[in-house]
Amino acid sequence: MSREAAEFIVNTSLETIPPQVVSQAKLHILDTIGTTVGGFKTKAGQIAARFAEGLGRSPQSTIMLSSTKASMTVATFANCVAASALDYDDGHMGCGLHPGSVIVPPALAVGEAVDCSGKDLLEAVVVGYEVGLRAGLMLTRRAGHIFPHSTGGMGAFTAAAAAAKLLRLNAGQSQQALGIAACTLPMGIFGGMADIGPMTKEQIGWGGMAGVAAAVLAQKGYTGGFTPFNARVDGRAEHPYYPFDGVTWEILKTYFKSYPACRHNHAPLDMLFRLLHEQRLNKGDVVRVVVETGLGASRLNNPQPISLEHAQYSIPFNFGAALVYGKVRPDTTGEDRLNDPAILEQAVKVHVQPNPEMEQLYPRYYPAIMHLETTDGRVYTLRKHTATGDYDDPMTAEQVQEKFREQVVPAVGRQSAEKAIALVNNLEQVRSVREVVDLLRAKVPVA
Repeated sequence: MSREAAEFIVNTSLETIPPQVVSQAKLHILDTIGTTVGGFKTKAGQIAARFAEGLGRSPQSTIMLSSTKASMTVATFANCVAASALDYDDGHMGCGLHPGSVIVPPALAVGEAVDCSGKDLLEAVVVGYEVGLRAGLMLTRRAGHIFPHSTGGMGAFTAAAAAAKLLRLNAGQSQQALGIAACTLPMGIFGGMADIGPMTKEQIGWGGMAGVAAAVLAQKGYTGGFTPFNARVDGRAEHPYYPFDGVTWEILKTYFKSYPACRHNHAPLDMLFRLLHEQRLNKGDVVRVVVETGLGASRLNNPQPISLEHAQYSIPFNFGAALVYGKVRPDTTGEDRLNDPAILEQAVKVHVQPNPEMEQLYPRYYPAIMHLETTDGRVYTLRKHTATGDYDDPMTAEQVQEKFREQVVPAVGRQSAEKAIALVNNLEQVRSVREVVDLLRAKVPVA
């Protein structure tokens, strides 16, 4: 199957991709550019940018929101870190991983370096999603879930596939690129969820950089080893088989985020906002909230997080922001809100408990049951399997665009943001991807 994946990389063209998939890819490109721009406001994004700049300048690829260029591998690292820094990036309903942040930044970095067209970029992004998500499904669905929730591991394959497409590697070279990625993929000692809260989170920056480096090395004749696509144990396939059949498109099983937080926050927050609206409640009406969720998600229970990353994994903190500010956005849950007394006062009302029934539905769903008690003794109980943005509860294109504006307009101005939206919407007609990147390079006054 490793050869099949390589041939898929080489042979996929815009003409062979269904229109629905093309439209979805454009939304993911736009969404991820937005989360990347927004992510450079965070400590993690700033550190990654300084790290990339410190490795030496190169005329290849732009570090977003900067006039600085670096090699495409190093720029990929910085942009991937930023893309995931707000925990606002997309995800996949099936393997629980976050593909956009390890596909779009590498594709933009390599695409800028080789001056690809918008059509080329679209093909590379689709290839990255399909190859990378299949690798992610295989890695996370091994017996016992040996590699739970590490986007960086999948990211080495997504970035390698997208870069191989843009570098125009042949099938043999593309196969080696995947093999090199398999030998260097960053999993972390404990994956991404075992120690919730560090800036490294799911090793996303390393995954993107490793994948681009793998494609460049393969182009130069370097060789790799086995991949999840052809691994065997005692002569048997170690992983489930997900064929490249032209019928199943994993990108269509992805979700967009409406809140900058771990996905396990989303169904509970949807229920909270619905209840507050329907019953006309405010923070003073709420005495106690109990959220029942899966065993792993029940660990997201710290009411006083010490970093932005810890806050993203805290159901009580995000509930506190929702009750105080009526929304959960980067400006209500950012690093400057960690010690907000109003949020912390509400967060202690929220308690998270494990429920085996909820655990069984993961990762197809990120479900929860919420019980909310009011000051007058009423108790409301709601249950929700899906969350806003799931592929069976989708965000509209207009909602994705508005989320993009929320992140990009303050950084580069409304005129540049609207032009970027128009270019991505008509990416097949864009002669050079540098037209998009140039809009996001230097900071300009807000329009």
